[in-house]
Amino acid sequence: KDDGICFEETGVDYLFVDEAHFYKNRRVDSGIDGMGHPGSQRAQDLDSKLWALRRRHGTRVATFATATPVANSMAELWTMQSYLQPDVLASVDMGPFDAWAANFGRTVTAVELAPDGSSYRLQTRFARFQNVPELLTMYRRVADVRTNEDLDMALPALADGKPRTVVVPPSEALSRYVADLAERAEAVRNRAVLPEDDNMLKITGDGRRAALDLRLVDLPPDSDGGKLSVAADRIAAIHHSSRDLRYLDPQGDPAPRPGALQLVFCDVSTPAAAGWNAYDELRGLLAERDVPRDAVRFMHEANTDEAKAKLFAACRDGRVAVLVGSTEKMGVGTNVQARALALHHLDCPWRPADIEQREGRLLRQGNQNAEVEVLRYVTEGSFDIYMWQTVERKAGFIAQVTTGQLGDREVDDIGDQALSFAEVKALATGNPLIVEKAAVDTELARLVRLERSHHDDQHRLGRVAAAAERRHDSATADAQALRSIINRRRDTRGDRFAMTLDGRNYARRGDAGKQLKDLGESQLRATAPECDGADERVGQLAGLTLRMSATKRIQPEIHLAIEGTRIELRFGEADWRHSDAAGLVQGLERRIENLDQALSAHLERAQEARDEWTRARVRLGQPFEHEARLGELRLRQTHIAEQLLESAEADGSPDRSGISPPGTTGPGSHVAEEEMVDPAVAFARSVVRRAASPERPPPEMGLS
Repeated sequence: KDDGICFEETGVDYLFVDEAHFYKNRRVDSGIDGMGHPGSQRAQDLDSKLWALRRRHGTRVATFATATPVANSMAELWTMQSYLQPDVLASVDMGPFDAWAANFGRTVTAVELAPDGSSYRLQTRFARFQNVPELLTMYRRVADVRTNEDLDMALPALADGKPRTVVVPPSEALSRYVADLAERAEAVRNRAVLPEDDNMLKITGDGRRAALDLRLVDLPPDSDGGKLSVAADRIAAIHHSSRDLRYLDPQGDPAPRPGALQLVFCDVSTPAAAGWNAYDELRGLLAERDVPRDAVRFMHEANTDEAKAKLFAACRDGRVAVLVGSTEKMGVGTNVQARALALHHLDCPWRPADIEQREGRLLRQGNQNAEVEVLRYVTEGSFDIYMWQTVERKAGFIAQVTTGQLGDREVDDIGDQALSFAEVKALATGNPLIVEKAAVDTELARLVRLERSHHDDQHRLGRVAAAAERRHDSATADAQALRSIINRRRDTRGDRFAMTLDGRNYARRGDAGKQLKDLGESQLRATAPECDGADERVGQLAGLTLRMSATKRIQPEIHLAIEGTRIELRFGEADWRHSDAAGLVQGLERRIENLDQALSAHLERAQEARDEWTRARVRLGQPFEHEARLGELRLRQTHIAEQLLESAEADGSPDRSGISPPGTTGPGSHVAEEEMVDPAVAFARSVVRRAASPERPPPEMGLS
């Protein structure tokens, strides 16, 4: 009854998919905690079309383009591979996700801030790659990755070389609210409330909103204005200092209107006709600071393509000084970079890809500013800490995989992109020691991996040297034995043939072969079933002794060997009976003639083994080149841990740390399924304890 056209009837034979990360939510069936996903209709639709095209046109049916192939989860790398190379995955038995994950993924357990923002927990996550070279080799069969560094694009420089973090002190009301969230989280964890009444998703949402402004959770505003007031100060200051800057129009001529553009991203609040929202509040705060109200626009005002085009044109020609929007509405496709001077993160999105998309609106070709600024606003002691930590964890393995410049077989969840997020998290704690600790932990972890590789290499070199020495001695002994045998060898070519069997001399190969076959038959008859017969000398050929044995263990066989050599011929019972008598003897003669080649092979193997032994001995015993630096870092890590321990125990308040002093009761006085402990105390105690033990070095584990 349908009168439409099916996809197969359109004649489409190839798909070009731009912004391919929009299709990442393909269905994932997995037994790994947190990795299963029901899939979106958009992704399933694309998968169905690719399946249909592959059936009709083969494996090469699509080209994907995206700046963020892995946006949020390791599962997305498998998703891209399953879209583009399902035949390759199937050929190596990695079609199902769990089969792929068993080869390339590992779970790691780390101490992290809990979503309530005031306690810590041990969390096991799927956040490490293993067998990285093989994974990247397979992935690069369909992925051509080009970074900004590879392309050498003309992009504006980032002020100070990295985003600037603006730490906003929390109000007493926010601290009390976060403490309430901790109690709610404890109740959820202890199953004291029904999931429909309260759950961690609700708590996380409330915590994110409160970190931006308490009015988003129906509480009175901060007396000093909070994060929005601090952001308005920065935005207004940049506006007033840049309102006279001159830019060029699309034709390259001086534009008539001066002034730079600033982009502000906010996801947890949206403009609304009724009720309070952060967008209108920010516009009002900017107006109080002499930023024209009509120069502050919201991306949400442009609901059609035509309205977006007009808004973007106003941003490019200077009529808009501040553009505020969400990642979804102001991310992909927002090309307003010509005058963009600064970008402000009022909140932290869930995905590293969202940060890339946000900052990609500023760090973009066509931006006429030589230097730009990115500001990230973090409210101390709030859910901002947890959000930036989450993005740090996700960004680590994404950055490592997408660059592809990895030599290690295993990659932890750290990376250059994640480092700036680690600094944000550390700054938000308000303790400068944790900033230094983050840097020390990162470098220490890198050097420990190098040290482990060095020690593994030394053990391997020891085994290589020992094995090479054994091979050299064995090959040399075999060569000496062969020389002795070759010296006794006599020429049996042509009429010079002579062979002795069972005490009788033979001058004809056929006669000798018949006698040899009879001796073999006799040995087979004398051998009991499931047994080996005697190994006996049966004669001589070319001055060398012949030995013969029979066996009936698996199947009846006759073994014919030349004493003192590795030459042995094996014949099944039927093959022995049907073999040509003269040919049997000629085969033995050829083997004896080829003893010179065997001697050369033994000498060559002995020399190769000696060369390998020499190379291994040169490197064996060399010290680790970074030993001094590693010792300095371990000592500094211990000192930092001791200082953290002193400050944490001096300020050991159970409502902030999540633990109680000894002999008291409280949230930390019992052992729960996920023990909520202060990482400064737990980590410092473990470091100090292990540092005091001479047989165990300090741990290299960080807080994340």
